[in-house]
Amino acid sequence: MEIRLRKSLIIILLSFFIIILPVFLVFFGLEVALTGWSLISFLVIIGAIVAIVMEFSHQIPKSKEIALIIVLGTMIASLRVPFAVLPNVQPCTFLIICTGIIYGSNIGFLVGILTPLISNFFLGHGPWSPLQMYAWGLIGSIAGMIKFNPKINRWKLGVLGILSGYLYGFIMNVWFWYTFLYPLSTYTFIIAEMQGIFFDTLHAIGNFAFLTILGARTLGVFNDLKNRFGFKSRL
Repeated sequence: MEIRLRKSLIIILLSFFIIILPVFLVFFGLEVALTGWSLISFLVIIGAIVAIVMEFSHQIPKSKEIALIIVLGTMIASLRVPFAVLPNVQPCTFLIICTGIIYGSNIGFLVGILTPLISNFFLGHGPWSPLQMYAWGLIGSIAGMIKFNPKINRWKLGVLGILSGYLYGFIMNVWFWYTFLYPLSTYTFIIAEMQGIFFDTLHAIGNFAFLTILGARTLGVFNDLKNRFGFKSRL
């Protein structure tokens, strides 16, 4: 299981590097190499999602583990809908982080990709959907690297929420930059980041508030569910 978890993390790290690679190419003056990068990133994201799902399936998951992923993904997605009126302020990221900490990187990633997949049936699917799936999956996977501690510091959780908000925004802004802006340059990259900074900051503040106020309690509830249904290890 540890080997498969390492494979999943390697897949995530490599795909993340490919997605943000245009930033480095532009910095070194290699803009000519960026033709069609939007399609490349789309294929990389789909490939990463499929690969991690396959890695998880090779662990021969029990029916209760599959049910847990579906239930958590559906619950978090349903909570996103009523918060849609507030720009980028919603409980999804904080719950995905809590899922990753308690249940591990693989389940954190899978719940992360389910959240926008389900909620966008109500809020609207588009070319941004795979990016949202990947970004939230990445956050859930990173959270899975943190071991649960009943006395976990809520301010550390809050900082994790802030970083997650800006990481999510960075992925979305980079994709927006090389998909919709021209020419691809340092200047247009800064424009792409600046146009999203307000929404990314709202996302980060919302995550901080949810995690500092509700994070420790939510982790406790998730951990009780884990013990009650017999999950002996994190996946």
